Amino acid sequence: MASSTKNQELIDVVFTWSIYDVLNKDLYENKVKKIPERFSSSTDYTKSFIEPLIEETHADLLSNMNILSRASTRAINVASQTKDNKFPKDYLYSISLKEKTKSENYEPEVGDLIVLTDVKPIRVNYLNPFIIASVQRVNNNTIQVKSPKPVSFPSQLLQKACKSMFVVHLMNLTTNSRIWQALHSSLDGKNMKLIDKVLQSDSRGNQGCSICSIEDTKKSVSPNLQKAMCTFNLNASQEIAVWSCIAARECSHQETINLIWGPPGTGKTKTVGCLLLALWKMKCCTLTCAPTNNAVLEVAARFLSLVTGSLEYDTYGFGDIVVFGNGKRMKIDGIQELSQVFLENRVSDLAACLSPTSGWRSMAESMICLLKSPEDEYSLYLHDERMVDDDEDSDDEDILHAIGVKRMKNKDNTLSLREYITKRFKVLEEKLITMVRNLYTHMPTSFVTLQLAKKMIRVISLVQLVGISVIQPFSISEETVIISTELLVMKEFLQTVKELLCETVYFPTFTDDQEIGNFCLRNACSVFCTASSSIRLHTLETNVELLVVDEAGQLRECESVIPLQLSGLRDVVLIGDERQLPATVKSKISANAEFGRSLLERLVSLKHTTHLLDVQYRMHPMISLFPNKEFYGKMLRDGPNVKENCYTKQFLEGDMFGSYSFIHLAHGKVEFDRTKSRRNMVEVAVIVELVAKLHKESVEKNEKISVGCIAPYKAQVTAIQNQLGDNYQTSDAGFSVKVGTVDGFQGCEEDVIIISTVTGVGNGSLGFLATPQRANVALTRARHCLWILGNGDTLKYSSPIWKRLVEDANDRGCYHVGHQDRCLGRLMKVDEDGCLSNQIAAMSLTGEAGSSSSSSSWLGKNHGKY
Repeated sequence: MASSTKNQELIDVVFTWSIYDVLNKDLYENKVKKIPERFSSSTDYTKSFIEPLIEETHADLLSNMNILSRASTRAINVASQTKDNKFPKDYLYSISLKEKTKSENYEPEVGDLIVLTDVKPIRVNYLNPFIIASVQRVNNNTIQVKSPKPVSFPSQLLQKACKSMFVVHLMNLTTNSRIWQALHSSLDGKNMKLIDKVLQSDSRGNQGCSICSIEDTKKSVSPNLQKAMCTFNLNASQEIAVWSCIAARECSHQETINLIWGPPGTGKTKTVGCLLLALWKMKCCTLTCAPTNNAVLEVAARFLSLVTGSLEYDTYGFGDIVVFGNGKRMKIDGIQELSQVFLENRVSDLAACLSPTSGWRSMAESMICLLKSPEDEYSLYLHDERMVDDDEDSDDEDILHAIGVKRMKNKDNTLSLREYITKRFKVLEEKLITMVRNLYTHMPTSFVTLQLAKKMIRVISLVQLVGISVIQPFSISEETVIISTELLVMKEFLQTVKELLCETVYFPTFTDDQEIGNFCLRNACSVFCTASSSIRLHTLETNVELLVVDEAGQLRECESVIPLQLSGLRDVVLIGDERQLPATVKSKISANAEFGRSLLERLVSLKHTTHLLDVQYRMHPMISLFPNKEFYGKMLRDGPNVKENCYTKQFLEGDMFGSYSFIHLAHGKVEFDRTKSRRNMVEVAVIVELVAKLHKESVEKNEKISVGCIAPYKAQVTAIQNQLGDNYQTSDAGFSVKVGTVDGFQGCEEDVIIISTVTGVGNGSLGFLATPQRANVALTRARHCLWILGNGDTLKYSSPIWKRLVEDANDRGCYHVGHQDRCLGRLMKVDEDGCLSNQIAAMSLTGEAGSSSSSSSWLGKNHGKY
């Protein structure tokens, strides 16, 4: 590792930058070297990523400084200097922020890089002096920040409210700081073997075990796993991929790295879900990582759906599964099926269950008291009523014998014995059922055995039976409680609860939520998080033995170093497609140094053995033909489902709108918005027209149609969104439209995909879309119809890939001239100055077109002009 950074944190490096350093895009140009394909040592390996990481952090900060006027801000209420032994060389401040407003809505997070300023900055020169700080802690509206130099707050700000200073958010350093920490950690112990594997200094990482075979593994695994594998309905390539990973896990002779190559539509998600379920059934402690929160949630949801279908006893077994990360960024509250395995929710539920004063034990003991001595409980209730009558202002809840009494009292009309027993039972029943269910749901199976879980489930059914057969027909006079004849139910319930209380259940004692969370992670069998978040596991004594990286082609290799260092890790499975989009890298310097390259891509380039999923089930054969030939060397086969006649959809009339079309738009020009992003308003008008026609067909034929509109530039995406407005947001559920960039569509699929290439007359540069990975993603999102819009003549000279696509479409009879369609022809009638394009562009800025249901309605009013 670089000696200059050995004892530093990433934030320490950032703190050395002056405002002039930040604005100097060439600051690290001569310091960043290309990352090699092979490495001589682990030190050489980690060191190669450090300077590119610094440069990427610098480029990200510079990018945000260039859009400073859009940065989120928050006014400072009170500030004061503090001390912390962790940061002896830095200046620490406690800052209380004012309440959020519409214009000042910054929501602080740990790891945020901020600027402290006395004015809301519109340009960089407003930041004079340049006072930078890092958020260390967040507690509601109060944050602790550290700065490399003292901050001169106005004197009145130290005592009372002041409007003269603001916090301005620049970026969050958390992920890069975690990578930095992993790159500077000492690599020793068991994890060294896997790091050696990925170095690929020789052929060791490419050799499988000569002793253990897939066939032997199939015979040796449990009958339950064999049966489960048969029910997965995997094709041959998927089955081989899964069994090879299982065989590697069962092998005790060496550590392994398995690569599963999943091109578009080949069932990668299904394959990884089945693999994870198999590992879960084998009780293999597995960590599953992905580059983004969305990718983590997708693979976790797939796995959980398979687990749910295999559970025999309600939710018993979920305690072995944990998803963790930033709940706000994950938007976990909107995903009900994952809420039961999300760590924060689990910690909250277990904390309530295990509370010594109001937890499950307290509920169980209160229920026993109520059922065994109802009259005594009622007497306590009446005593409480009298106490309240004597002192109406008394809120001393210590006089309550059990939870729930006070909520049921009615000072104006004291409950009768019958009312009290019934209501009290219902309160305790609801709480006891919830807590017992949470215990067998959230506790790891190593602490709640199957026998114990069955007993807990029986308690729930018994308490429900008691409520139905005993409490509901309560035969109670005002003086005497007469329990119904269902004494056997009552007796079994009381006996089972007593066993739980006295004989069977012993859970650890926790002092805080952090301890509960660590307990859940240490004892989990299947853990899901981003690669960056996995750094939390480094400080815990986990039993993780196998790492699965989903969407591995999108994960920078330096980030994969974080989970690779977990002690005890024996095997790694990388699943993805290096021929789709890699990780985003903002710095051209870092990009040229291969900083965005994934471990998967590097190992593939070194001829590491790869298991190819070779059957695609998404695209109509007319759509898959070109990308299969262009990007996958004709290695993919079309699945039987896409070959069926019913898979051919003709949503609109005419050969131009078949399964696959290139639609040549002879007119239209490329324009640039204020951010230098490109748009072509004629292509926008055509897309709006096609979407309107598809919507009409969907409504008239009551046919479900999902449409995706893909463009390589944000300006084009914005223009399309502006023209579509919200016309299809509230339409019937059978029709949906999604508009986004190529990058935003990776992993998505729709019935109809319309690609706007944003090409015009005489514009020979295709920009982003010229890269093979982006072209691949754009061309492989459609299920039934793919319509590509652009100027064919321009595309021929813009990129080798698109030249071949245009020629291929022409050879196959799929090349169509747009103005030959009557309706599209009207859209492309322009005068010599290109009035249509200019008029639509103006409407895009004013928002006028957004009120129209389609471009044709606007053109109808203006047909005579063009």
